[in-house]
Amino acid sequence: MSHKNKILIVDDSKSIVAAIVDILQDDFELKTAYSGEEALEVIKDFKPDLLLLDVVMTGISGYEVCRKIRSEGSYGYTKIIMISSKTMLEELLKGYEAGADDYIGKPFKEEELLAKVRVFMRLKSVEDELKRVNSILDEQVRVRTKQLLDAEKMAVIGRYAAGIVHNLNNPLQAIMGNAELLSIKHPDNQNIMNLRKAAAQMKKIISSILSTSYKESGTDYTFINLNEILIDQIELFKANPFFKHKINIQMDLNDLPAYGGIYHHFSQSFGNFIKNAVDAMYKSSIRILSVSTSVVNEYIIIKISDTGHGIAPSKMDKIFNPFFTTKPLSASDDRPTGTGLGLASAKEMIGSYGGDILVQSEVDKGTTLTVKLPYNKP
Repeated sequence: MSHKNKILIVDDSKSIVAAIVDILQDDFELKTAYSGEEALEVIKDFKPDLLLLDVVMTGISGYEVCRKIRSEGSYGYTKIIMISSKTMLEELLKGYEAGADDYIGKPFKEEELLAKVRVFMRLKSVEDELKRVNSILDEQVRVRTKQLLDAEKMAVIGRYAAGIVHNLNNPLQAIMGNAELLSIKHPDNQNIMNLRKAAAQMKKIISSILSTSYKESGTDYTFINLNEILIDQIELFKANPFFKHKINIQMDLNDLPAYGGIYHHFSQSFGNFIKNAVDAMYKSSIRILSVSTSVVNEYIIIKISDTGHGIAPSKMDKIFNPFFTTKPLSASDDRPTGTGLGLASAKEMIGSYGGDILVQSEVDKGTTLTVKLPYNKP
């Protein structure tokens, strides 16, 4: 059932109201009122898109009704066309000053009334859509501003954290050295073995953080190992308890040629792809993240698959649009959030290398994202 615009007809002449109803009833949802006081009551619940408002009525006039509606400010872009037999310039100006959008004189012709109503309905629809878009943009700007501020804070924290992590290397080396000596003296002591294992894990985490931080800060074009970037991103995601404990990771990384590019273009893109895959599995009973790489016909192929909720066919052509997202912009709980910028920026960066991103998805089964990069030889 298609939506019909709503019109409130206000006139103290029942014959005129009946005539207007007869003209408009097939195309619009109508309500009627026979006084200004009644109109102000009806409008509260009916919330019309347009008022056809008589000027001269018993009780309060159409001008006063118009002024009260405009002063209320809660009826959005409701349009008001005043109907009057008084068409002198001063009367028209009085109506416009009260807040009317247009005038139609009595007696009116059916074609004239219909034409004016349809014009203002189109205008109302455009204004409502602009209001909706502005509301969305305002929210996106608010969230993006918060993200940028948070990113700046994290950048400062990151600079300090990198120094702290770097300084952890010396005491960690002492722990590892002493653990090694203790293991030689007490080769059967399981506690010492556990200490060595934990120290080795810490060493690996510190190396991963320092390595990624250093590479991310660079903007030089160089030849990079795409497999290593994928591994680094997976290791960084393991800091997230949900990822570490709830996601089953399957990796099949074949030898790839060194690829010419800027490190953070690919680390950021791959990170976005992995995050989207993980987010899609938030409510899944089976959570498998599959990452594979290969070389096929002079192209490097990178596939990232999930067993998440999938993408509906109606949304498939929108997923790379900036600001398009099925996730909330913010959440009070641990639900995944997003701005709709991750895939859009990734597509731009991959595209700048002549690459392409293909997406295959099935609702409630999962999604496979394939990155196809032309092999650029050193």
